[in-house]
Amino acid sequence: MPACPPPTVIISKCLGFSPCRYDGKMISFPAANVLKPYVSFITVCPECEIGLGVPRKPIRIVLERGEFGEKETLIQPATELDLTEDMADFTAAYLNKLANVDGAILKSKSPSCGTGSTKVFASASSRNCLHRRGTGLFAEGLTGHFPYLPVVDEEQIADSAMRDHFLTRIFALATFREVAESGKMHKLVEYHTRNKLLLMAYDKEAMTMMGDTVANRVKRPFGEVIQEYGRYLLKMLSRPAGTGPNINVLMHAAGYFSDSLDPDEKALLEDRFREYRQNDAVLGELKKMFMSWILRYNVEYLLKQTYFCPYPEELSGSLRQV
Repeated sequence: MPACPPPTVIISKCLGFSPCRYDGKMISFPAANVLKPYVSFITVCPECEIGLGVPRKPIRIVLERGEFGEKETLIQPATELDLTEDMADFTAAYLNKLANVDGAILKSKSPSCGTGSTKVFASASSRNCLHRRGTGLFAEGLTGHFPYLPVVDEEQIADSAMRDHFLTRIFALATFREVAESGKMHKLVEYHTRNKLLLMAYDKEAMTMMGDTVANRVKRPFGEVIQEYGRYLLKMLSRPAGTGPNINVLMHAAGYFSDSLDPDEKALLEDRFREYRQNDAVLGELKKMFMSWILRYNVEYLLKQTYFCPYPEELSGSLRQV
């Protein structure tokens, strides 16, 4: 398969890059070292960027209720500083300068970077948090600016299914960005052809419409075609591929060599499908089994499909060990 261009990924600077947490510490995040050879990281600590030092007094999200509804604010209880506007201004300026980004790995539970995991308080002086979790103000701005951007935190990336979905998305988007920058229609045709089974696993109907877009029967300019295709791609990849669609794709692929399999291999395939219906983690093993057959029977079309290896194979094994 062609080499994958390195995705550009925003990452919280405290995740293995700098001791910039409020307590002056750095979070051990071995996954960052595994990813570095394959990913172009952009590190950021929003709290340092708005002038808070290291170490610093903690900040928190406070839910303010008024006559016009609820509003989340960013408060430093020890100083009673309201940092909401400072964080909003930094976030807007920072995001407006970003030319290209394919994903983000953010610090969980952080008042600036948490994604749905951050404690929310009723006031700056409250001892106990509310029975709800919020999103850090930087993370909220990021996902608002890039609605379908792949975003995980350091805890979520430890989950094999979430990690696979995240990596699949960022490499698919990075490769698509390279196609868009080429300005060449034949590159888009090649991209769609290589990713056909992958797209089918995510949304078969959308994949068909994307094929119509690529066909470009009315001869629209490349810019219009690539924008429409990109909108489909971002939206369809925003949700994980389901078990049923994955099995449908694999059964479709098996049609290329199933007549050559012996009875024991066919029985093994059925067993693996049953296991996969009960355990998502089996999908990786299924794909490896398929690749062994694809290589044995030299099925050229399937060899070129990104579905069986949507990101560098070395990453899968290395990340499982950290």
